[in-house]
Amino acid sequence: MTELLRGFKWMEPAVDLGRLGLFALFVVLGLMAARRSRGPDSRPAADRFIVYVLAVSCLVGATQVESWPFTNWALVNHGSPRRIVSLELEGLDAGGRGWVVDLRVLQPLAPEEFATWLKANLPSLTPDDRGRLGRFLLERAEDGRRRLLAGRPPAPNQALLGPLDAPYHFHDAKTWTSAAQVPATPFVGLRAWFWDWDVEERLADPTRVERRLLFEVP
Repeated sequence: MTELLRGFKWMEPAVDLGRLGLFALFVVLGLMAARRSRGPDSRPAADRFIVYVLAVSCLVGATQVESWPFTNWALVNHGSPRRIVSLELEGLDAGGRGWVVDLRVLQPLAPEEFATWLKANLPSLTPDDRGRLGRFLLERAEDGRRRLLAGRPPAPNQALLGPLDAPYHFHDAKTWTSAAQVPATPFVGLRAWFWDWDVEERLADPTRVERRLLFEVP
């Protein structure tokens, strides 16, 4: 359906006007529902608004033509590459043992956003740049370790709302939930890794994963 619509370039102004109309009606119905929220006729107004939102959401999903604020979630819908690259940070204790770092210590930066930036910019980083980046990540990891051992959430953004805070886009299974997951002594070093695998190959053999060291500090 989307490809068919793209073939009719002359329809683009009409599509844009349609988007504007859908948004204007969304605002009008929302304001009407809000204004009548405490009156005797509040239910019909709210029902009309809900039905409208559901109908337009289904329309956008069927046509795959976005009409803000209604989205087809193209980032997720079409974001299924054959190869996956994920980031892992490994904190090192004084004895040289490695500990997986909870990537929530990067907040407010989302881990996948940082990994995307790292993939694009790592080749251009000088050894000094990588050292500064590594030391910054080491400080974040150590701050998170201390918070966890003190009985507080290791994620900075959870300090105020705790379990009631809004989750980030993706959940990572490698999260700290107990003090046993971190050393009792400070992190003295850090390694950054990319895990790279083919989805079909790893499905057949879970060991088919390439682990690439990006940089290490100190």
